[in-house]
Amino acid sequence: MELLMPGRFENPGTAYAYQRSLFEEVAAGVRGPTISITPSSRHVGVTRRDTLRLGFDAAVRAAREEGYPVLVRDAGGGAIAAGPGTFGFSIIRPGGDARRSVRERYDEAAALVLGAFSRLGVEEAEVGEVRDEFCPGDHSIRAGGYEKGAKLVGIAQRITKGATSVGGIVLVWGEEDLVRVLSRVYTTMDLPMRPGSVGSLRRIGSNAEVEDVMTALAEEAKTRYGAPQVPLDEYTLQKARKERVEALIPPPAW
Repeated sequence: MELLMPGRFENPGTAYAYQRSLFEEVAAGVRGPTISITPSSRHVGVTRRDTLRLGFDAAVRAAREEGYPVLVRDAGGGAIAAGPGTFGFSIIRPGGDARRSVRERYDEAAALVLGAFSRLGVEEAEVGEVRDEFCPGDHSIRAGGYEKGAKLVGIAQRITKGATSVGGIVLVWGEEDLVRVLSRVYTTMDLPMRPGSVGSLRRIGSNAEVEDVMTALAEEAKTRYGAPQVPLDEYTLQKARKERVEALIPPPAW
């Protein structure tokens, strides 16, 4: 297992292409199992299922009005939003990992994050769904319980014959902006989303910055997997820039 921490991609489409490139390289056997930790660029990420919903075009317009470009992501779940107070991570393995269950991969990702939180003194986080959360899932990491709790981390998976990936987005600060854009996106698509379900480490009392939490996650990965940190190679970087995922442009509203 190797650890990649390439820094922030200013264009979210380049970040998406980077993740796809890693996945494809692991699937092709030209890269071994990899953990990637990357600070976020501002965007809304939707699923292919979202693109088929009534109101989707209006949701794209609403997100763009809030300053969030919209991209289609490869993982399942529901729409997410990211910004300067969040970061993403993923654990990517060759296709033989598909023999493990979906739950085992969720458990692995959650344990990695909770271990990192413990390093920062954040002990109240737990695994579990939050009522009317964005990108709902029973393997979210939350604080405060189901009914009135807040989501701190969303976790999703991608599984193909060639590779598997499990990871998600960690909310460190800036939940007010995320609430604003997610509320508009979910309302426009006629989906439930409780504003109070959007949490952050800052909201539950942590003073950690994004870099602090990323470092804690990296240290936890090194401890659990013996994963050495390696630089991002120029080939993968240039491939990501060349194959940048373009943000969606909605048709005009009439």
